[in-house]
Amino acid sequence: MLTDLLDLAGLLLVVAALAVAAAAVGLWLALAVAGLGLLGVSWLVEPSRSPRARRGGRR
Repeated sequence: MLTDLLDLAGLLLVVAALAVAAAAVGLWLALAVAGLGLLGVSWLVEPSRSPRARRGGRR
C-alpha cells in the first residue's frame, strides 16, 4: 500500500515537472500537459477505465 502511494506521488511529481517545463512556452500548454498527465495517471490507477482494459487487458 505504501509503495503504491509512493508510486502515485512520483507520477504526480513527474506530471507537475512536465507542466512547469511547458509553462515556459505558454500557460495553455502547461494546462494541457497537466490535464493529459492527470488523465494518464487516472488510467494507471484505475485500469478498468482505460481503453486497453476494455479490450481485454494485457496480453
